[in-house]
Amino acid sequence: MILQTQSLLSDLDATLAKASNVRRSEMLRRMTDLLLASAPSYSPEAVAIFDAVMQRLTQDVEPKALVELSGRLATLDAAPGELIARLSQSDDIAVSGPVLEKSNLLGDSALVGVAMIKSQGHLLAIAGRARINDVVTDVLVDRGDPAVRCKVTANVGAKISENGFARLVTEARKDKRLAALVIQRDDVPAELQPFLKMTVG
Repeated sequence: MILQTQSLLSDLDATLAKASNVRRSEMLRRMTDLLLASAPSYSPEAVAIFDAVMQRLTQDVEPKALVELSGRLATLDAAPGELIARLSQSDDIAVSGPVLEKSNLLGDSALVGVAMIKSQGHLLAIAGRARINDVVTDVLVDRGDPAVRCKVTANVGAKISENGFARLVTEARKDKRLAALVIQRDDVPAELQPFLKMTVG
C-alpha cells in the first residue's frame, strides 16, 4: 500500500508540474467533492492519502480556491489534519479564518501557536470558537486588541483563567464595553469581584 501511494504521489507530482493554476483549482475542487461525499466512511489511511494529495494541489493554487477549500472543510471532523493545520497558518485571514473558528481538528497547541504570532484578525477568529480552553484565552487576552478581548469575554464557551480575568479587569478600567461583558460572566474569581465592582462602579 505504501509503495502504491508513493507511486500515485509521484505520478501526481509529474502531472501537476505541467498543470496551470486553473487546472489545479479544478482538481482540488473535485478532490474536495470526493472527500465530502463519503468522509465518515474513509479509513485513516485513506484520509492520509487525501491529505497528501490535497496538500500538493494547494501549492501555487489560486487564492480564491484556498478560501473555498477552507470554508468547505472547516466543520468536517474527518478532514485531513495536516491540511487543516496548514490552512490555519495562512496569513490570509480569508483562508485561515474559517478553520480557526470552526475546525475541531485544531488542538490547543496549534491555536496557541497561531495566536502567538498572527494578526488580530486571526485572534478574532479563534475568539469565536464554540469552546476555547484557558491556555488559549490567556494568549487572546494578552495579545488581543479591544475587539478580541470583548469577543472572547462574551463567548460563554470560552474558559478564562484567573490570570486572564485579572488582565480583563485591568483593561476594563478603560473600556466600558469590556467592563459590561466581564460583569455578566458568572465565573469571575471571587477574589477579583471587589476590583471588578470598583471598575464598573
